[in-house]
Amino acid sequence: MDTIKEMIGPEVEHAKVFFRNALMQTMDITAEELQPLIDVAQLVSCKKGQVIINQGEVSQYIYFICKGVIRVYFYLNDKLIIERFEKEGGIFGGNYAYLTMKPGTYIYEAVENMEMLRIKYTDLQKVVKQYDKIDDLYRHNLETYYNNHAMTMYVFKSLSSAERYDQFVRQYGDITNRVSLKDIANYLGMTPETLSRVRAVYNKNQRKEK
Repeated sequence: MDTIKEMIGPEVEHAKVFFRNALMQTMDITAEELQPLIDVAQLVSCKKGQVIINQGEVSQYIYFICKGVIRVYFYLNDKLIIERFEKEGGIFGGNYAYLTMKPGTYIYEAVENMEMLRIKYTDLQKVVKQYDKIDDLYRHNLETYYNNHAMTMYVFKSLSSAERYDQFVRQYGDITNRVSLKDIANYLGMTPETLSRVRAVYNKNQRKEK
């Protein structure tokens, strides 16, 4: 059985530089102020198809994606429902489950082979308590995530199939060719057949614009 494995070598420093730069784009914070957080991050990998956080589990880590794509889903009346995807630069970790210490609802599964930086929540809490700037960063990113998520869910319900696909492409970009048609259709709330027609029209219009 595949497991999440620690990585060593030059990839570690490359991943931490990527992480640092991504965080510095979210708010006004310096590399030096970020260093205590960077220091507790560990680079790990897992294989395509592996469940990183399972339903009913309280994750002990928060993850930053360096390479790869995950899907986040749950089951409702035995039906699989995809809630979102995350790709390079994305952060996940069942934060609500950890804060409440209640079993998580979602399953986080690798769609591709993954490389991720992970930080133990216990280490994160220590750093947040010790460094005000990192505390501000943590709270800012939490608020941004929940605001964006709520807006996405609200907007999606009011859009046509074509508009939903357009928003998906704008949000996720290149993963349209990295995630199965079935999974994208599930996320967008349409059948694969409808998505195929919508995508054909979208691609035709894109070619015309060029």
